[in-house]
Amino acid sequence: MTLIVNIVTPEAIIMASDSRQTERNPKQFTRISTNSANKLFSLNDRVIVATAGLAFFADNSGIRKNVSEYIEDFKKENNLNSLTIEEIAEKLQEFINRRYPWEKQLDISAQQLEVEAERNGEKILSLDRRDYSIDFKIKQPSGRIKEGHLNIEPVNLLVSGYNTDGTTETYEINSPGDLILKRKNNEFGCTWIGQGDVVSRLILGYDSKLFKLPAIKSMNKKTAENLRTQMRGLEYYIQWSLITVQDAVDLAVFLIKTTSMIQQFADGISMDIGDIQGVGGPIDVALITRDGINWINKKEITYDEKF
Repeated sequence: MTLIVNIVTPEAIIMASDSRQTERNPKQFTRISTNSANKLFSLNDRVIVATAGLAFFADNSGIRKNVSEYIEDFKKENNLNSLTIEEIAEKLQEFINRRYPWEKQLDISAQQLEVEAERNGEKILSLDRRDYSIDFKIKQPSGRIKEGHLNIEPVNLLVSGYNTDGTTETYEINSPGDLILKRKNNEFGCTWIGQGDVVSRLILGYDSKLFKLPAIKSMNKKTAENLRTQMRGLEYYIQWSLITVQDAVDLAVFLIKTTSMIQQFADGISMDIGDIQGVGGPIDVALITRDGINWINKKEITYDEKF
């Protein structure tokens, strides 16, 4: 897992990331694979992409690679200097979609579900394919109907920077999923992807898991919408259009460090116990301006004499 924090100010854009990567081993246990992964990549001298979500996947040829390798392949195959941020984001999503065989993996998950149901003496009543998932209904030997859905872990990317005319944009890319414009020009503020529950609590005043509470799920649509509107009043009032670059850097680093610290002590939340300590390691910070990209902090390969 990961935490990427992006802050757009009038003077510059801050992109910050942790360095931890996790993966599932053959026994399906999640383990920390490294605390030194690179997650921020310059696409040209004015645009950066940050990687979150699935860290490794095999392409259609069966070769398993880190997402960072796909980003480098994308840079080599495309001339990005004259493109707008929107065009870069569209091309990148198309590139990842061609190489990430998520549909095949979703089908394999459905086959595994069928095998497991047969082993348990269950009967599959339905398998309904949605855009990026499969809904299922299973009848258990007791007669109870179990419902659920199969999802594929997405590759999640954040593209942010300056167009050649000096305007700024930030896009979130999901594969499988949608391309989302998060911030257009002169929309200053903070965007985050990855394990953002702690950031949400700190900035917005609540975690999105709040909406999974039975009391809220039972609300009618109008009441739920009214609640969401009123909850906007919990968000900290930060004058993003006035924030300095140094303060933006401090805030981005604080949000990542706080998330890592909370994960060190808390194993999820009471309604959903058990979570991945997916944020950790050195924090990389990049500063994007109209004049180019500067690295405020970027880890280097070193040798520790203590070993």
